[in-house]
Amino acid sequence: MAHREYLLAENDGTNIEFSERVVSIGTGTYMIYKGVRELFKRPLLALGQVAIGSALLYRGATGTCDVKRIIEREYQESESPEYI
Repeated sequence: MAHREYLLAENDGTNIEFSERVVSIGTGTYMIYKGVRELFKRPLLALGQVAIGSALLYRGATGTCDVKRIIEREYQESESPEYI
């Protein structure tokens, strides 16, 4: 049997939980849909919605978020004891 990788399967590189991924995919899809629908009425707002929706969709599909990784790293560094 061939090994298959599923879209929402977790691996070592993921730093987002399953529920966050599902919400990101749903929200991203809705924002892309809404942006495409309003493309000719409000082009700048629509392009912004499509860009943010695409980023959310990518975040949910890959399971990685660089912003969350940076925040977690900063939080861990601030909790480490300082030696004088």
